[in-house]
Amino acid sequence: MGTIKVYQCELNDYIDLEYIGKVKYIGDSFYGLTNECIYDVVKDSDGGIKVVDDSEEDYYYDFRNSLSLIGEDKKSAFEIIDDQYGVIQRMITTK
Repeated sequence: MGTIKVYQCELNDYIDLEYIGKVKYIGDSFYGLTNECIYDVVKDSDGGIKVVDDSEEDYYYDFRNSLSLIGEDKKSAFEIIDDQYGVIQRMITTK
């Protein structure tokens, strides 16, 4: 796996984070996610798997139902586009 540059507002700079893959967000657009857009997935320095959203920053999203994080009843999903090592698939299928 390689690295990609991801913006960090607290540093006002880009840092290298480990590239995990790509996902397509399918659902109502909200905050940092837009319906039908493709996003990079990275591993942060603590080992967490995050989505680089429209803000160009990395955030935790629930890979099984991303809107559950904001208490919405609507359904949404991430479709895997690139997951060479199966990391994203494991996030979707494990609880």
